[in-house]
Amino acid sequence: MPHAETLTPALPLGFSAEELAAAARWVVARAGPASSTPRIAATFEALQAVALRARRGPVCIRDLLPGSGLEVLHIPAARSGMGQLTSLTGEIDQAALRDIGRALRAEFIASGTDMLRLESDDGAELIVYAIEVRAIVMAATNIQLIDGDAHAQN
Repeated sequence: MPHAETLTPALPLGFSAEELAAAARWVVARAGPASSTPRIAATFEALQAVALRARRGPVCIRDLLPGSGLEVLHIPAARSGMGQLTSLTGEIDQAALRDIGRALRAEFIASGTDMLRLESDDGAELIVYAIEVRAIVMAATNIQLIDGDAHAQN
C-alpha cells in the first residue's frame, strides 16, 4: 500500500494502521482459525512502537517469535555497526507472536526462503530470518552483535 503524500518534507514513521491490519489478515490466513486479526494487529502496533523507540542502534531479538526458529533484527535509520542481541520483555501478546512466527515460518518453507527484509519510509529496516542464517545476515548488514542480556547481568 502506498503512503499518502504529506505537505512536510519529513517522511512518515513506520507503517500505517491499514498496513498493520493487512499484515494481521495475512497472518490469520496462514496461522489458522484460532488467530485473532485485532489481537495480531495490536501486537504489530506494539512491536512498531518498540522499534521506533530503539533508535540507539541495531537490535536483534532472538526470542520474539516463540517456537518459530526465527530471529528479528531491527536496524534504525541512523544505523551503526554495533548491534545488541537481546530478549524482549513487556506486555506483548505471546499467542499473537506465536501465530506471527508460525505464519512466517510456513511462508519461508513454502517459498524456500530463509529471510524477509522490510524497509520503512524513514529508512529503518526490519529483517526476519531463520536462526541458522544469522551469521550471513550479520555479515550482509555489516553488524556485529554483542549479547545485551550478558551485559545486563554484570
